[in-house]
Parts: sequence; C-alpha cells; structure tokens
Amino acid sequence: MYVHLGRGCMLQYFQIIGIFSVGENKNFYRSLKDNKGRFYKVEDLSEDGTVDSVILTKDTIYLSAISALTLQKRINQNLIYNNGGNNGREK
Repeated sequence: MYVHLGRGCMLQYFQIIGIFSVGENKNFYRSLKDNKGRFYKVEDLSEDGTVDSVILTKDTIYLSAISALTLQKRINQNLIYNNGGNNGREK
C-alpha cells in the first residue's frame, strides 16, 4: 500500500518510521541524525514553504504540507480496507 505525501510523492507505508506534526518548531528536523550520526537527506514536498508534518524513513526526511493526522488516517483506512476490516486477524 502506498501513501501520498504531497506533490506526487508516494511511499510504501512500511517504509515510514514515523510521522510527526511540526507545530511551532518548524526546523526541529534539521538536528535529527541516523544511528550512524549522519544527517538525513531532506525532501521538501511542501507548497509555498508551508510544512505541517515531517515523515521519517530510513534515510530521508520528507517535509509535507499535509497534516500528520491526515496522513495517519490515510494509512489506517487503507490498512483496514486491505485487511477486510479485521486488522489482519483470522476469523
């Protein structure tokens, strides 16, 4: 299943480590480093510089104008739909 992050960028949901709401601190992502101490590659998908969420993957941080709540709802809706509404549990 793919998740649309904005500006035509699609990621498979299992590549996403975390989705964070930016809130007041618009530049907190700049200090994030991977487990080897390297800064992440940053992909700006925002429109007009408006960043509402930060999506973290193994090696990249995506800046999106789509809210973290909306992205999470998209993932949850698709997981429920793709699992037949039973969240993957066998009947």
